[in-house]
Parts: sequence; C-alpha cells; structure tokens
Amino acid sequence: MEPANPMKKFSRNALFVAVRSNISLVTALFIANLAAAQSQAAELIEASLTTQEQSLVSWLDTEEDNMVAMLKQLTNVNSGSLNKQGVDEIGRLLSAELETLGFDLTTFPGEVIEMPNCPGSNYAIDVADHILANKGGKGKKLLLMGHMDTVFPPNSPFQTFSRSGDVMYGPGVADMQGGLVVMLYALKALQKAGELDDMAISVFMNSDEEIGSLSSRKYLEEQAPLHDYGLVYESSGSNNMVRQRKGLGQARFVVNGKASHAGGAHQLGRSAIKELAYKIVEIEKMTDYESGVTVNVGVVSGGEARNTIAPCAEAFIDLRYPAPQQGIDAVAQFEAIFDSVLSYPVDSGEISTTSWTNLHRPPKIPTPESDYLLEKTIAIGRLLGQKLGVTDSGGGTDGSLTQAAGLPTLDSLGVSGTGAHSDREEARISSLVERAKLSAILIHRLSAE
Repeated sequence: MEPANPMKKFSRNALFVAVRSNISLVTALFIANLAAAQSQAAELIEASLTTQEQSLVSWLDTEEDNMVAMLKQLTNVNSGSLNKQGVDEIGRLLSAELETLGFDLTTFPGEVIEMPNCPGSNYAIDVADHILANKGGKGKKLLLMGHMDTVFPPNSPFQTFSRSGDVMYGPGVADMQGGLVVMLYALKALQKAGELDDMAISVFMNSDEEIGSLSSRKYLEEQAPLHDYGLVYESSGSNNMVRQRKGLGQARFVVNGKASHAGGAHQLGRSAIKELAYKIVEIEKMTDYESGVTVNVGVVSGGEARNTIAPCAEAFIDLRYPAPQQGIDAVAQFEAIFDSVLSYPVDSGEISTTSWTNLHRPPKIPTPESDYLLEKTIAIGRLLGQKLGVTDSGGGTDGSLTQAAGLPTLDSLGVSGTGAHSDREEARISSLVERAKLSAILIHRLSAE
C-alpha cells in the first residue's frame, strides 16, 4: 500500500478553501500554513502581552465613547472626493489631533486633474491637500496611511452618523473615517504609555484615494523607501486581513461625431452615442473571470436632444487585473478600440475618439516581508481574543502603491465594517477599541525590532 502523503491532503484542503472562499490557491496555502504554524507562534511574538502592552489595552478599554464621538464628528462632515472644502475640514480636525501628539505637519498641495469631456460637462477634479505628519525617533520607521475622502457627494441622501446598539451607520464609518479614528487612538494610547516620543512614525493622509490617488501617488511613492514598514487603516471587513489585491485602472473616453437633424437629415449625421455603444460592447467583452480581469463601463452620457444626432458622448471605465502585464495588455486593448470606428461600415473621418487612461494601482503582490507583518498581526490578535481571517480582494488601497515601491505593507487595520460605497455602510462599534488595541501593540512591537 502506498504510504499516505500529508502534503497531498494539505494541498487538497487548500484547494477546497480557495474554491469555497473565492481566494487564490496561493493565499489558501498561506492560510493553511498559517493555521499549522500557530502552534509555533512563540517564534513570531511573545507568548503573552507584556505589562506595558497591558497598559495600552487597559487605557483603550476606557475610550470607546470618545472614539465614537470623534467618528461621529468626522462622519457628519461631507468629505466626498470632489468636495474640496469638506475634505480640507477633515484634514484640519485630524491635523489638530496629531499636533497635540507632537507630530510635525507638512501639507502637500492637491492639483486639478483634467480629463477629456464633451462640451458642457467640464469634467475636472480639484483635489484637496494631502497631509504628512512626522515624528522622529529610534527603532524601525513606520508609515501609517489613511484617506480622508469618501465616495459620497454633498447631495447624497446618505450624510449623517447614526447608531443602533453595537452598529453604527454613516458615510465613511468603515471606509475609512473609522480607520482614521483607530489609527489616531492607537497613537494616543502609545503617548499615554510614554512610548510615542521615542518612535519614528510618519502618518500620511491623502484626499483622493477614492478616485485613485491620482494626485497623492507621487508622495506615497516618495515616502515608501524612507520607511521600514507600512500600515494601512482600511476596513477589516468581516474581521479579515487582506493579503493580496488586484491592480486597478481607469479610462475615460469621448467620442465626437457629427450633429444633424434626426428627421430631416438623419443620413448626414454621425452618432457619437451609436459609436459609444459599439465601443462599450467591445470593452465589456474584455472581462474574463477565469483570468481575473474585469472591466466595467460605469458612467455614460452624451447627446444634446431627442431629435438631434448626438455630436458627442463619453464614458468612464473601471479595470481590475491580478498581474501587472494584464493591466498593460488591457490598456493596449482599450487604445485599439478607441482608435477604431465600429458603428459605420466606412470611416469617413467624421468620428473621432479622445481618451485618458491610468493604471492607478498596481496589484498588491505578497512578499515574505508583508506576510511576516500579516502573521505577526494575526498572532497579536489571538492574544487579544480577536480571530482574524485572511482573504484576497479586488478592491484597491494605497498599500498597493507602497508595496510596489518596495515597502512591506499591511492592509486592513481599520474597523470591522460592511456595505462600503453604498447607503448600507455600517461598522461594529466595539471593533473601534479592538482594532486600536491590535494596532497599538503592533506599532509597539514593530518599533522595537
């Protein structure tokens, strides 16, 4: 009889986990290996909390009401990415808190991001300022990251904070004003324990993450090589830490046609909407679930009147891709579609397309160093009674930028929440203190390495 092969069973179990959880096989193997390694957790971290760490935990246990109050204050300020005044107000509130903790602040100017558009639509984004807070000290240099903007515009009906029992609702309670509060109170706990002044910590808060960090990317990539570890305070979802993420891209294209009377001279017109529709069909065909590439034409507009052949039409595209080359290939496909005339049998030169594309987030590909951060955090969570899972995500964060720039980066240190980018956004109130404890101890231990 052939002897049993434990690795074969291990691989089968990992494959089952991958299929059941919709994660990559590599991450499923990581999860299985992590579970097997938990019995050796003492090799990763101390077997119990130190007296100093217990003091961090004890202080944070008294701070839930204050954390909720601060989150309510932030949530009730509309901070949609396009609301520069509101995002700047969030920046002022958080800057005041960081200055109180002894950080030196630097402001990086936002900029106006211009894209092609039809006459009258004037699509441009006036990005608010970004904030870098620094504190020099000893030990490992840590870069803490969070974004101040949300996806909800000032005219959204979803505007204010509310709560029911252990659940809170509102724009940004999970994504990611809640994470900013967790980050701030972890730092407050370290200050109360007399540790913060000796730590080398930077905090970067940008104003345009939800639109792709189009203005702040260069600053994040400048900061990455100046630090040893990166920590991102996006939501932990349903108590999961994200190990790897897809890359993200976006494209905006404008089709210019020829206006004409829809009844009296239909044949003389060249409909931009018709051409847009043909292009959309080809773009949507690029989605391939097997390879992991997805494309979504999320916004379209165009035309002037019901009885006018449309002279202009435009669309906004979202792209997700697991591997860097897939993003490059997708851009080439976009450009081929943009350069072609698909809706008329003969190209008379009366239809043209202008476009803007940006691969704004590279895939976040795990490294041994980022897996070390993940393992260490999960082990600390176990000491705190927090059972944290591991998952992959198609959503992007600034951690993808810093990891690609060479900084080992950990995602998902924020609150436990669901329903982001919708009026169903909610988060668990008790996770504010839970994640602040986790982060405070993690920062304490990383700084001392």
